[in-house]
Amino acid sequence: MNGAEKRKFKRIPLTLDLSCRIVGSVGEPLHTGRTVNVSPCGLYFRTEAGIFEPGNLVKIDLSMPPTVGLLESGGRISGLARVLRTRSVPDSSLGFDLHAGGFGVALEFCQPLKLCT
Repeated sequence: MNGAEKRKFKRIPLTLDLSCRIVGSVGEPLHTGRTVNVSPCGLYFRTEAGIFEPGNLVKIDLSMPPTVGLLESGGRISGLARVLRTRSVPDSSLGFDLHAGGFGVALEFCQPLKLCT
């Protein structure tokens, strides 16, 4: 393979706090993580929760920091996404500190994310 990029959209390195829950899971707590990169059609995040499987439908909420002239007091965006793949990440090689033994999860948005008021 020549390593050529096959994605439709460029990924932007962006760290945002994320909370999520598998759709249809009853009584399961929210799981948290942090994004590693984001694109218009999906994102990749790191979490301590090893429960995600390819094909899972996930409800996600992203915390947006306050941004002058755009989102003065911060906010949240949310939506539905499908798990594309997961992988074990045994160290902090993704550039931020979570306990060893985390998981990387790639999501594809099922619809555009919406700003929550």
